[in-house]
Amino acid sequence: MNRGIVGAIDGKTICALSTAAGMGGIAVVRVSGPDALRIASAVFSKDLTEVASHRAVFGKFQRDGETLDECLATVFRAPGTFTGEDTVEFGLHGSPFIQSESVRWLIDAGCRHAGPGEFTSRAFLNGKLDLTQAEAVGDLIAAEHEGAHRLAMTQLRGDFAKEIQALRAQLIEFAGLLELELDFAEEDVEFADRKRFDDLLSALLHRIGGLALSFKHGNAIRDGIPVAIVGAPNRGKSTLLNALLGDERAIVSATAGTTRDTVEDTCIAGGYKFRFIDTAGLRDATDEIESEGIRRALQKARSAAIVLYVFDASCDTVQDVELALTSLEALPDTEVVVVWNKVDVAEAPTQGSKKQFHLSAAQGIGIDQLNAWFIEWAKGRQDTDALMVTNLRHYEALRLAEEALNAARTGLANDVPGDLIASDVRQALHHLGNITGEVDPEDILDHIFSNFCIGK
Repeated sequence: MNRGIVGAIDGKTICALSTAAGMGGIAVVRVSGPDALRIASAVFSKDLTEVASHRAVFGKFQRDGETLDECLATVFRAPGTFTGEDTVEFGLHGSPFIQSESVRWLIDAGCRHAGPGEFTSRAFLNGKLDLTQAEAVGDLIAAEHEGAHRLAMTQLRGDFAKEIQALRAQLIEFAGLLELELDFAEEDVEFADRKRFDDLLSALLHRIGGLALSFKHGNAIRDGIPVAIVGAPNRGKSTLLNALLGDERAIVSATAGTTRDTVEDTCIAGGYKFRFIDTAGLRDATDEIESEGIRRALQKARSAAIVLYVFDASCDTVQDVELALTSLEALPDTEVVVVWNKVDVAEAPTQGSKKQFHLSAAQGIGIDQLNAWFIEWAKGRQDTDALMVTNLRHYEALRLAEEALNAARTGLANDVPGDLIASDVRQALHHLGNITGEVDPEDILDHIFSNFCIGK
């Protein structure tokens, strides 16, 4: 049964395994809540209620004369803990039996088993983390590569939350002045300077719009930068995919139209995860299946961060390149790269309108240079000093706040009554507050923390 976020503040002491399940060297079982020290002492050979905060003591995990394990018990006293509550962490041997039995003994002693993300949700509810930082904990656990780890650490430090709070503080000041005007409507008093308010809205829209625009690259870096490989049939797209992955992932054949659907795989290079996507050859389709494959190829190209458009140095011309690239001109946020393949059998012509590489996917010529460029591209998008949005929920809230502020600015320009402008500003404040959790409804919080693992 889903207890909801209210379950995290029911006054109960909770416990759970906080390390990964399965056999290992060490397992950590965490206890948190008002009775953590008393309950933990009930299954330990020493009285933990007398131990100072942030101290570890060695003893036996035992009850009724039966010893389950010898272990360390580390005491953390409120409020200087992750959850903001008294906490005890037992460092036990990593036997699956010891893990399950230790949790069972703690439940018998008075604990409730923690739900998914309940330790982190308590940290949020007790003011130890804002919602963006709580979500960053989940991202940090899920980080598979350096780029994702770096993004999660930036958010965990609270840099993004500070920016949102600064935006809200500026809006709150002017919202207060607008509300004050409404109180003195009969006196026709104007407290908010309209020109200054318009300048503020312009500046806020610029900052919010920049954060929203960063989502495409931020999300790509976190989940894997999508690289679509497109081109006409028999240009060596599948061979290039295999060369980039260092594996025979796609079927290679001299028969045109071998690839009918997209073929995807990932690799990590230079601390970044890349998702390479081999697509069906672009040409006039000969049947319904090939037509669907071409449609999917174009769809992948539109959603990719990088498009490698592959041409054959032995038969394609500069005119072929220019004609082919016209279909991708509507992709302003996508890096389109011209790849001249098969340079081992023919010299590629000069074409300078796009970034280009000369290589032979079959012989491995030029692959290292292309891989090095991918890494430099990713580094260039992840400026260590720039904030980057990686969470779809944050992106949607920013877009809604942007919409409300645009409405407020339009109303200001058209002399719309102050109460309507104030309503738009309140909507913007609400959407920005959703990001940090200041006004989040319970169902949103439940959804966020339900995606956490138990024990975190």
